[in-house]
Amino acid sequence: MKQTLAFLLCLVMGLSLSAQTVKPQDAIFEDYIPLLQKSGYQAYSFDISDFLNETYLITFKIKEYTDSTDVKELDSGFTVPNRMMLNDFSESFQKRILADGTAFDAEKGIYTQSDKMLVGFYPSGTDSLKVAYLSLEGQGVRTMGLSLKPLKLPGNDTSMYYYHTRPFKVSSFEEGKFIPLVLLGSMWVDHQWGFLRFCGENEIDPEMSSTILKYLPHYYVIGVEIKEK
Repeated sequence: MKQTLAFLLCLVMGLSLSAQTVKPQDAIFEDYIPLLQKSGYQAYSFDISDFLNETYLITFKIKEYTDSTDVKELDSGFTVPNRMMLNDFSESFQKRILADGTAFDAEKGIYTQSDKMLVGFYPSGTDSLKVAYLSLEGQGVRTMGLSLKPLKLPGNDTSMYYYHTRPFKVSSFEEGKFIPLVLLGSMWVDHQWGFLRFCGENEIDPEMSSTILKYLPHYYVIGVEIKEK
């Protein structure tokens, strides 16, 4: 009797498993995100739709810190308006835009506008260089190479480049003030245990008071300065 029950149980389990299948499906974009991150691609998006009632000039800035004390500001040369109005152009060009129907909102006199900023990074193909990708959607894009500094573990002469990113906490807007958005920082050597670290706050304080910054031997802060046009 026990053998019969055992046989019937195995049969039922076999039937239930045979009804379950693994079905292949097309990969969607979200499936690629962890692969891109593993390959050194990072992206941070920022909503700037609150600024669309006025025209602002947005300047992307990059500050380089070595041992948290030596600060150097890099010139991105990238200043773009968050929107362009039809009256920014000559009357003849305005007529051409209206005839082509290419204005974002002709009734409001808006030619183009952007409600999103993007700060991203991608590998350059060289370990000692990372590329920063700065974008005001629909208004302009700029890329900049950022030089990385090597690390060496105790007893190992091989140079290694290990950098990670952290977002800054959202800070209130103040016209003309630098607004930090994203940190790109090097890991540091924990000499007590002999390995590399990059641990600390998941969001960096905009006043640069986060503890993790005390340990980073080298990092970049990417942000913007916004002024009304």
